[in-house]
Amino acid sequence: MDESRGNTQTLNATLESDHCVPPGTAPPLKDASQSCHEPILSTQDSDALNTESILQESMLPDDVRLAALERRVGELQAALEHRERQIEAMRRISDSLFVHSSIEALVRETLTLAIDVMEAEAGSLLLHDPVHDTLVFRYVVGAAAATLNGYAMPASQGIAGRVFKSGVPDLTEKASDRQEFNRTVDETTGYHTDSMMTVPVKRSEGAPIGVMQVLNATHSFDRGDLEVLEVLCGQAAAAIENAYLAQQARKAELVNVIGDISHDIKNMLTPIQTGVWTLGPLLDEMFEALDAIYQECPQTEPWRARVATAADLVRHDYEWILTSALDAADKVQARTKEIADAIKGESAPPVWELADLNETVQEIARALRLVAESSGIRLHLELDPQLPRAEFDRKQLYNALYNLVNNAIPETPEGGSVILRTKAPKSENDMVVVEVQDTGKGIPEHVRSRLFTDQAISTKPGGTGLGTRIVAGVVQRHHGTITVSSEADKGSTFTIRLPLRHPEI
Repeated sequence: MDESRGNTQTLNATLESDHCVPPGTAPPLKDASQSCHEPILSTQDSDALNTESILQESMLPDDVRLAALERRVGELQAALEHRERQIEAMRRISDSLFVHSSIEALVRETLTLAIDVMEAEAGSLLLHDPVHDTLVFRYVVGAAAATLNGYAMPASQGIAGRVFKSGVPDLTEKASDRQEFNRTVDETTGYHTDSMMTVPVKRSEGAPIGVMQVLNATHSFDRGDLEVLEVLCGQAAAAIENAYLAQQARKAELVNVIGDISHDIKNMLTPIQTGVWTLGPLLDEMFEALDAIYQECPQTEPWRARVATAADLVRHDYEWILTSALDAADKVQARTKEIADAIKGESAPPVWELADLNETVQEIARALRLVAESSGIRLHLELDPQLPRAEFDRKQLYNALYNLVNNAIPETPEGGSVILRTKAPKSENDMVVVEVQDTGKGIPEHVRSRLFTDQAISTKPGGTGLGTRIVAGVVQRHHGTITVSSEADKGSTFTIRLPLRHPEI
């Protein structure tokens, strides 16, 4: 027994030296601020190497002891295979940093690896939205992915919120037993969360940017799983930060380019405005000459009436064209000034005022009537005379509706029509409605699904896809909503709903 005790002490000393923990204690759960690259043994590993059990089993009959040893070997083999999968996952995610060019592909690869190595059902990365102080499901892999993408919840809510605020990782064996568990997500998606691991996602300087979660493992999550998830999460955080820095660099470069372009546009508009102003007096002289000819013609001349009719038509059309050209040039000048101000950090806040929405719609129709008619398209107004005055930023809403109508015209075939329609609210708490409807070819599903997002694309030659993003931004700032319905070869309808009163007033 003395020799056995000596062997036991030697084995225990070796184990304690290998794992750097006091005898009889499990490896501690690491704080999120510590490095997560030093491997630790899982609870399963510690159980498998429990020397007290081995010594007790050594006193059992041979066949029982042999069965126990075989069981131990199997447990050790399973633990080793699990650890190998964890190491392989870390190697693969390190390789992915050099393979994937997009942040989305890298994060999805990270989540897929986490689910695979931990034999889990689903995983997600939630990023913090500082404007609304929410955690948003930006990347979801597994069950309920389609429903959860884009879903937001308060940053102080649930286990995810606690981990985000505290920076301490969490291992939950039974989610329903936790009081802080946010059941709203499961109720929304119909998914049942049982076990869950949550770790914070941080920038290199330690600032939190979100959390990563892995749900419902086929086995019990252990400390080794948590360790690997921290490593994978660190890789994802590094990729996100690198993408953010690259984006900021691109933005800085774009700001310089946009500043130069807006300056050039402003300068190029000057001769256009000057030319339009010069045309005014010249046309006045021409009309005076036509009037003189008309007066000098004998009343019996058959073409005297035609001269009068032609003069009236020319006077009306050219005055309208000149006015529209000057108005458009002034608006472009104002927009270039906004760009210059924004580059200098002097962006003007929205100007909320009580105004007539019908007047704004009529102004857009006047500006684009000639564009529509030149393409053989009828621009038609259906304005509700009972429409009450509403609070909105005239300039912003004009730009949004202008974009929708300007997009509808080239999508409508000759002989078709574009309708601008307003509707009064049906009740006191209802919203005013503005619709832009066309009889065009419709919007393909792959284009429609990306409207109003950063991935919006244009079907027009030379189009940028920015128009609908601008519209979505304006509607959002007005606390309104925008929807689109479309049918192939029949046309599309964009519907904007706006509150009568702006909430901030």
